[in-house]
Amino acid sequence: MSHIKKSLLATAVSLAFAPSVFADDAVSQQIEEISVIGKKVTYANNAVSTSMIDQQAPMTSVLAVIDNLPGISINEGDAFGGDDWSTSITMRGFTIDGNQQQLGMTIDGIPNGGSNYGGGAKANRYLAGENLLTVEVMQGTSDISSASLEALGGTFNFVSKNPETEQNTTIAYTSGDHDARRYFARYETGEILKDTFAYFSYSDTENSRWSGSGSNGGMENQHYEFKFVSDIGDLSLTGRISYDDVEEDNYNSVSIEQFEQTPDWDQLTWNWTGIPHYDQMFAEGWSTLRENTLAYLKFDYAISDVTTVQFTPYYHKNEGRGDWIPPYLVAAVDANGNPTDQGGSIAARYGFTDQAGNPLAPAEDCTANFTWPWNSGPGLHPSCYPDDAIPVMSYRHTHYEKNRTGFTARGETTFGAHDIAVGMWYEMAERDEHRDWHKVIDAQVYHHFNKTPYWTQYDNTFDTDTVKLYLQDTITWEDFTFNVGVQKFLVELEKTDHYNPNNNTKLDSDSDTLFSAGALYQYSESLEFFAGYSENFSAIKDGVLEDDASTLTEIEPETAENIDFGLRYSDNNLSISATLYTIEFDNRITFIAPGSDTGGIDYTVGTNGTYLNVGGIDSEGFEFSATYQVNDNWELYASFTKNNSEYVGNAPGFESGDDVIDSVDDMWVLSANYFAGDLRFGASTKYTGERGDADDYIVTDVNLGYSIPFDGMRNVDLAFVVTNLFDEDYLATGTGNGTTYFIGAPKTATFTVTVDL
Repeated sequence: MSHIKKSLLATAVSLAFAPSVFADDAVSQQIEEISVIGKKVTYANNAVSTSMIDQQAPMTSVLAVIDNLPGISINEGDAFGGDDWSTSITMRGFTIDGNQQQLGMTIDGIPNGGSNYGGGAKANRYLAGENLLTVEVMQGTSDISSASLEALGGTFNFVSKNPETEQNTTIAYTSGDHDARRYFARYETGEILKDTFAYFSYSDTENSRWSGSGSNGGMENQHYEFKFVSDIGDLSLTGRISYDDVEEDNYNSVSIEQFEQTPDWDQLTWNWTGIPHYDQMFAEGWSTLRENTLAYLKFDYAISDVTTVQFTPYYHKNEGRGDWIPPYLVAAVDANGNPTDQGGSIAARYGFTDQAGNPLAPAEDCTANFTWPWNSGPGLHPSCYPDDAIPVMSYRHTHYEKNRTGFTARGETTFGAHDIAVGMWYEMAERDEHRDWHKVIDAQVYHHFNKTPYWTQYDNTFDTDTVKLYLQDTITWEDFTFNVGVQKFLVELEKTDHYNPNNNTKLDSDSDTLFSAGALYQYSESLEFFAGYSENFSAIKDGVLEDDASTLTEIEPETAENIDFGLRYSDNNLSISATLYTIEFDNRITFIAPGSDTGGIDYTVGTNGTYLNVGGIDSEGFEFSATYQVNDNWELYASFTKNNSEYVGNAPGFESGDDVIDSVDDMWVLSANYFAGDLRFGASTKYTGERGDADDYIVTDVNLGYSIPFDGMRNVDLAFVVTNLFDEDYLATGTGNGTTYFIGAPKTATFTVTVDL
């Protein structure tokens, strides 16, 4: 069947990034049906192996599987990736976190719509671990066809599995620490029409926050996926849709001093006291709610043996909100000083009322501040008010909604020694964001709130139109492969302020013409050397337009120049990759927040502040990875990273020559995997060096699995996974300010039973 060959071709090309992927028996059986030679790659790249996937529990976020690859540090609030707020990814000094999006991310080549907290979505919102085939990682230099506006320091492409050719039903149950439990089911249809195969999967996942106890919040997630592949003559169709609905209670970042005092507590509370100064830290009030739907339909047509065209339209809808519970109510006024419930500015805030609901002022001689874990300002402490004063609170919601419609298109042809690729990416995105404040009905009882807001602080719509064009020629001459490429981004942003038309604005964020070039020398069948150069680009984010104080005409898009030199070696037992790199990152955009009188979170900040280009970052380093197949039973893996990332230019918070906040200088991984019939075992240890003032740490994970054949069913698989086996106390990722960090997850064990019917 032609569809099988084409599916295997796509699989083999993606897996050509890492020979160790072929450890998967099912994939190996497929590969045996067709021999494929992957295209020459002139830049650093790696891919996730089956062993790396097995090291993670099924309910773990798919982001976690790339943590052992060189150059990469993944940090999530818990062992399951159950909190987007505390998630960060760093690679070669570039970062994805709550404030920065400098690395590209795609799912089956479809853009993820940005990785930021407000309106973005990382790969774990689109793809379940059970449906993950591999992750292609392009460190530093992105594939020229990558559809991303954030790929300054490289891209991650998460590849979903294709449907199986035989009908099958998989049912799995996971149970673990911190009240973790997960139900998963996938139905493989087999051939439902001629050369047409599909699957549908569903999962229901939940766990509690590990920090604290009792009413401590957690994560609840419902996730659906459907995918089909079909062949009609020379046309291959692939369609996929995913839906994800999640409610997460966040983790809080802490200072080094707080961590040293209580290394297992993130300062959030789990008992409602009726005192707002304490209850602003109530864990269930720090929440992320998101729904994401992503669908695409890929048309892949072979015009001839040497010419193909591909066209993939897609649609993405994102909606949800982020919550906080400020320990006061606010009084807003319009430009004329009149009370308003929409727009305007805050004239006053108050934390207590009398029995009639009238705001109370603190005693004249009261200077009491609430100082744990941060100030709430003078006059908000209960001791400043009469005993019969009634405390009041707000439940602050920031609402996000994003709709994206677009397509990718690519044509490839070969003539003589030339492989020509030409392509386009087009997207229309509309993002709405508004923030409203709700009154907590009775702050002395619980955080239940009035669904009708008493004030909507702002309401903005952002439209972003993106066009990317690219052209690349790959030339093969004897043992050499050369490529040269050119790409161009045309990006237009527009903001509509629904309360103040004077804040409406437009901004172009076009790139220069960006060049890339590379060379590869095939020294022998096993050894190749490569060198690559690329000019990368990150468009100005629409969040810059939220600010009504910055001088937008002076903001320039961020750019980076990446250079790689390396080698790859692969024989029957050993695979090695080593890369030297240097990167020059220019026009770094930084948000300069307005002064805050709270000494911590200023819940009242809306759209004021300033964005500036503040110099850049210079990075250089060395990455190494090796996989050695000792014998039929043992596989060893190691990776090492040496990175140096420094700021160029001065800005608030750092000076030129300072180490980049949260970047990791040194990392290494040692991993061993054992396979004997139906038994498998793996252990992995990772060292992460110092980040700013945070100490280095070592975390070890182990996994054990056994497959049992049963009459009447295909297989029963038992899997046991323990992360942070030795319960290391450590600070994981920072928050980009160099002063607070999220605490690393403690030892966490899960057990999964999977039945194939």
